Amino acid sequence: IITRSLDERTRMLKHLKKREILAVFHYIPLHSSPAGLKYCRVSQGMEVTNEMSNRLIRLPMYYGMSNEDIDRVVECVKSFY
Repeated sequence: IITRSLDERTRMLKHLKKREILAVFHYIPLHSSPAGLKYCRVSQGMEVTNEMSNRLIRLPMYYGMSNEDIDRVVECVKSFY
């Protein structure tokens, strides 16, 4: 999910956590990673990439998820909005 802002992402993660749904935001842009800081060269600012990384949420998704689990995640996201 891409939220509208960092604040919205933070509130959504709290909302999901309260309902025992593990969602994460661990995307680090390559240019900000340790290797990227050491080896990467960018010719322009990476504002869009940085902004998107602040708004991204990874929902739980795995092979063994039941339809009930999927429905619960979907309903929780819908109830937030």
